[in-house]
Amino acid sequence: MKFEEVPGWFMPIDQAAFDWILAHQAETEPAGALVELGVYFGKSAIAIDSHRRADEVLTVCDLFEDIATSDAAAPGEARFFAAQGQSQAEFERHFLAFRRDLPRIVRAPSTQITRHVAPATARFVHLDAGHTQDLVRADLASARAMLRPGGVVALEAYRKPSDLGIAAALWEAILNDGLRPIANTDFKLYATWGDPAPMQGAIRRRAAAAGWCHVAGTSQVGGTPVLYLSRKG
Repeated sequence: MKFEEVPGWFMPIDQAAFDWILAHQAETEPAGALVELGVYFGKSAIAIDSHRRADEVLTVCDLFEDIATSDAAAPGEARFFAAQGQSQAEFERHFLAFRRDLPRIVRAPSTQITRHVAPATARFVHLDAGHTQDLVRADLASARAMLRPGGVVALEAYRKPSDLGIAAALWEAILNDGLRPIANTDFKLYATWGDPAPMQGAIRRRAAAAGWCHVAGTSQVGGTPVLYLSRKG
């Protein structure tokens, strides 16, 4: 199986951003937890795990096929993912096609993740579970509790027209909870409750070295620059 054959919406520019952030952390920071909420068939979890060091644990959380009967997901999301044939077995099959061992799997609503990841231990958290405002607000609160100072949270579909609840919860966190954006693509936003500048410097250097993508511009959010990453051309 090729990585491109794993189902999912994990675009090359975000694959690169994950690589840059996780590699920079591995080179400059002590070991920390890695977390993903919402795994689908495992494409981004595979990428995260490729940067997991021997003394680190990747914890993933998903309802899997239980989404069809759970009240922890919006009805539309439950119908969509149930129709895709998502299951824990399929996630495990795709993951093990690329990685030797499975991550720690929490089959439960994402609100339970903090029972499994200690506070202030995570270096990277990827949020792609529920897409309603309430669910994303809760997941962001969990991310803040899990992340250590300077840790990075990646948020999926923050500008998707059909999922405005994600944007609403995100901007609440930025305006009211001290979340500071680092960079964004057309698909994901990367942020921290710490200082974004060190990671922004690393992203600029690694994007320049990659050649095929670049920092296409910057926005000012709360007086802080936010890097916009995209393909060249």
